[in-house]
Amino acid sequence: MGTMRLRLQLALVAVLWMPAPSTTLAAEEEVIKLTFLGTGAPRPSLDRYGPSILVEAGSHRLLVDAGPGMRERLFQAGGFELLTDINMIILTHLHFDHTISVPGLWLSGWLYGRKFPMYVYGPEGTTAMMENFESAYAWDIRYREIVGVHEEGSDLIAEDVSSGVFYDNDGLKITAFSVEHMPIDVSTGELLGLEGSTLGFRIDYAGRSVVFSGDTRSTEASSIIEQGAEVDVLIHEVQVPAPGNSPEAQLANVSLSVHSTPAQVAEVFRQTRPRLGVYSHIIPPELTSDEILEATDYNGPMLVAEDLMTLFIGDEIRVGEAGGEGTEIFTEADVVDQLD
Repeated sequence: MGTMRLRLQLALVAVLWMPAPSTTLAAEEEVIKLTFLGTGAPRPSLDRYGPSILVEAGSHRLLVDAGPGMRERLFQAGGFELLTDINMIILTHLHFDHTISVPGLWLSGWLYGRKFPMYVYGPEGTTAMMENFESAYAWDIRYREIVGVHEEGSDLIAEDVSSGVFYDNDGLKITAFSVEHMPIDVSTGELLGLEGSTLGFRIDYAGRSVVFSGDTRSTEASSIIEQGAEVDVLIHEVQVPAPGNSPEAQLANVSLSVHSTPAQVAEVFRQTRPRLGVYSHIIPPELTSDEILEATDYNGPMLVAEDLMTLFIGDEIRVGEAGGEGTEIFTEADVVDQLD
């Protein structure tokens, strides 16, 4: 986040979104906080871990997707206190780079103190996937319980969801909507008939709103246009085509049929006009902020997310960085209610 172009974008954000003089402390506290745990994609990267975003709103803490390295980024952001306090994950779809850290958080959080079940919501097939995770780690759980780990918190409870509001509790509303990430015939645009679905999400809390595009190509029929209209923050994936004609470049570019180029995302931003447009799920992960922003013909406030970047969304939208909080040594963490 250190380039001149991005610094100018952040300065613009600060100027545009200073709170009005009448803003009260109570109003400022009614914010959504986002922590970008991973801003990459399937390809390994030491700078951009797999896609995962922590959402905090009031007493609610949940994750949107659970990509590679999510558990470690959570620990980096908030130590054992954060790792053991999250019991809800919502999945945009079932690709491995969005789901592979579900078992890591489910079992690590439980082993180190969480005493409530892990809830996972996602598209068709989510329940079956979670049942397979439970089967895969049944021996592990029995082993730890036999040697004295508390039994509470080892349950993994899943629900398949479809378009519409699927969670509305204590001021937090989560809406799922269909996005265009199912495989297509690139010559005709027709769906290839794979079962299941892929989702985006809109989260509303205390008058603030965030839209997560999930993985998607962008067309005129995109549900993101309706869901993202004048939203506070719209987080959108992006893929920049690989140059050249090597076999590796050709393989990398196969996914362009189900992802969005900077030009396509710019059109989404122009139609929705969010208070802030944010790029995440960067393909390829080595792209710089300058390269992505310069390829995006959009004159509104936008930035490229980096791992451990935070956004505070209220009357003002503030950018920060997570890390260095929480306890790193378990025996000093004070996260276990009592020994059973």
